[in-house]
Amino acid sequence: MGYWNSKQIKNFFKTNEILLFCLKIFNFLYKIKKIYRKLLLFSIDSILIIVSINIVKYFSYPFNREYVEILPNNWLLLTLILVVFIVYNFTGQYLSLSRYIKSSEIYGIALRNFLVVIIFLLVKSVLDFKIFAIRRQFILLWLISTFIITFYRFTLKEINLYLTLYKSQKIIKVAIYGAGSAGAQLASSIVLSGKSKIVAFFDDSQNLWGRKLLGIPIYPSEEICKYRNQIDQILLAIPSISKDASSKIFNKIQNYEIPVLKVPSIEELTSGLAKIDSLRPIEIEDLLGRGAVMPFKELVEESTKGLNICITGAGGSIGRELCRQVLNNSPSKLVMIDNSESNLYHLEQEIINNISQNNISDNKFILGNIKNYNFIKDIFIKNKIDVVFHAAAYKHVPLIESNPLQGIENNVFSTYSLCQAALDTGIKKMTLISTDKAVRPSNVMGASKRLAELIFQGYAANSKYEKYTNNLGRKFNYPKFSIVRFGNVLNSSGSVVPLFKKQIANGGPITLTHKNVIRYFMTVPEAAQLVIQATSLSRGGEVFLLDMGSPVRIYDLAKQMIKLSGLKIKDSSNKEGDIEIITTGLRPGEKLYEELLIEAESKATDHPLIFKAKEAYIPIEELIKDLADLEQCINKQNKEESFQILSKLVPEWDIDNNKC
Repeated sequence: MGYWNSKQIKNFFKTNEILLFCLKIFNFLYKIKKIYRKLLLFSIDSILIIVSINIVKYFSYPFNREYVEILPNNWLLLTLILVVFIVYNFTGQYLSLSRYIKSSEIYGIALRNFLVVIIFLLVKSVLDFKIFAIRRQFILLWLISTFIITFYRFTLKEINLYLTLYKSQKIIKVAIYGAGSAGAQLASSIVLSGKSKIVAFFDDSQNLWGRKLLGIPIYPSEEICKYRNQIDQILLAIPSISKDASSKIFNKIQNYEIPVLKVPSIEELTSGLAKIDSLRPIEIEDLLGRGAVMPFKELVEESTKGLNICITGAGGSIGRELCRQVLNNSPSKLVMIDNSESNLYHLEQEIINNISQNNISDNKFILGNIKNYNFIKDIFIKNKIDVVFHAAAYKHVPLIESNPLQGIENNVFSTYSLCQAALDTGIKKMTLISTDKAVRPSNVMGASKRLAELIFQGYAANSKYEKYTNNLGRKFNYPKFSIVRFGNVLNSSGSVVPLFKKQIANGGPITLTHKNVIRYFMTVPEAAQLVIQATSLSRGGEVFLLDMGSPVRIYDLAKQMIKLSGLKIKDSSNKEGDIEIITTGLRPGEKLYEELLIEAESKATDHPLIFKAKEAYIPIEELIKDLADLEQCINKQNKEESFQILSKLVPEWDIDNNKC
C-alpha cells in the first residue's frame, strides 16, 4: 500500500476545510474517555457484523422473491450484539491503538469473528431463530465479516497517518539505502511515526531491483541522481557496514548534496544501546581509516589482566581511552595520574558512572606532576605497579613553539623521572606513547618527543643486564622499555577534526595551513588497543610503529566534512555556498607530511598492524650528563643554550626554524 503526501491528501478531500474538520473529529475522539471510545468502536463492529449478515443473505438468495427480512426479531439482534460484546471485549479487540496496528492483527480479527459465528450458530440452534441456513453459510459469513472489519481497522489507521502527515505540514521525503531486514524495520518505524514519506529504496543487489518492500519500489543506487530533487535525506540502513563500504557509498552520493543519516551499528543494536530508528549523521570518523581489526585477546590480557597498571596523562584523549580499555580487561589496580585538575575530575566521573561495568575494585586518581621523581617513585612503590603507559605530554605544536622551554621541560624531564623511578622500583614494562612528529622534527614539540624517545632507548639499552640493583641495594628484573609511535588520532585534543567541526558549526570559514598538507589518521580506540598489544610484544628497546592506513589530504578532509554537514563549499565556482576554506600558510615547524621511521627498516610482528624497528640511541650515561646541562639552562630560562643542547642530542632537528 503506498502513502500519500499532503498535496495528494488535499486533492482527495478537495478542500482544506474538510481536512481540518476531520482533524478536529479525530482529536476529539482521542481526547474522550477510554470507555466511550471503546463503546464507539464496539458499536461500529456490531453494525459491520450485521452488514456482513446482509451481504451473506444477498449472496445466498440473490433471486429469491420471498426474501426474508434481515433480523426480524429483536431478540436475535440483542443476542448478536451480546455475543459480539463478550467475544470482542474479552479477547482484546480494543487493546491495540488504531494508529499502530500491525498486519498480525488480521489473525486476531479472524479468530474473534470465528468465535462470534460459532457461538451465534449454537445460540440459533438452541433458540431456533429463523434466519437462514447459517450452518451452510457460516464460513462465508466468517470470511466476509473478517474482511470488512479488517478493511475498516486498517482504513482507520491509514486515515490517521494521512491526517498526521497533513498536520505536520513539513513532510521530510527520505530514501532508504539498503533493502534488507534493517531497511524494512526502519521503514516500518518511519511509517508509524508519520513524520516522513519514503520515496524509494536503493540497494546494490541486482536481485532486489524492480521489486517492492512495504509497497515501496527498490532501485539501483545509480538511480539516486534521478530522484535527487525528490529526496531531503538518504538513510543508510546497513548496520554491519564497514568503513570502506560506508566511504564508497558516501563518495557515490556526496555530489548530490543530500544529507546522509545512518542507523546504529550492529553492536549497538544487539546490545540494546540503540534502536533501529536512532538515526545519526555520518561522521568523518565513519569514513577515515580502515575496517576494524579485532584485537588479539591474548596480547591485550598479557599487559592488563590481573596487573597493577599506571597511566600518566590519564585525562587526555589517548590516556582516557587507555583507561577505558584497561578497565575492560580486569586489571588488579588502575592508577590514573594527570596534572590537570579538570581532566582528572571528568575522568573520575566517567569511571565512577561506569564502575558497575568494570571488574575492578581499586581505582586511584592522582593529581600531580610526574617530573617529580620522588612523587612518582612513591606511587610506584605503594601501588606495586607492574606496567606503565606514559601518555603525558604537551602536544600542541603552535603552543610549544610559543612556549618552547616549558614544552621541553615537561616532555623530557617527566620521561626521565619515570624511567629512573621504573628502574628503581622494579616496574616490569613501560611504554612511551610517541608521535610521528618525533621523526626528523621540524618543531620544538617534535624534538622534545624525540629526546624523550632517546631517554627510553638509552635505558632500554642496559636491559642486557637481567638484574638491576637500585640505590637501596634491592635487586629487580630489568624493566622492558619500549616506544609506540603513530600519527594523528581522530578527535584527540590536537586533531584538526574538532577544530573543523567547530568552524563549520560557527558558519565558517575553515582555516588550514596548506592545501597539500597530508596526514595519517587513526581512531582513538584503535590506537589505544594497539598500544596495549604492542606493550605485550615488547622485549625491550623496540620502536613500535602502527599501521596508520592510507594518507589523507587535509584539504579533502575539510571538503568532505562540509558535505557531511549537508552544506555547500563556498569558492570561486560557487559564491553562494555556505562554508569557505581559507589557507593561512604553513606554521613555524609544520611539515607537509609526516614520517614514522628515521633510518631503520621496520619488521613485521605477530600483529598485522604493528611493526617494529631498532634505531640508533645514545648511551644513558652520556645522555644523563647532557640532560643535567639542559635542566640548568631551562631553570635559567636560557632558550638559546637550551636549543643548542637539544640540537646536539637531536641533530636531525632543524634548529633554524626556532632561532631566537
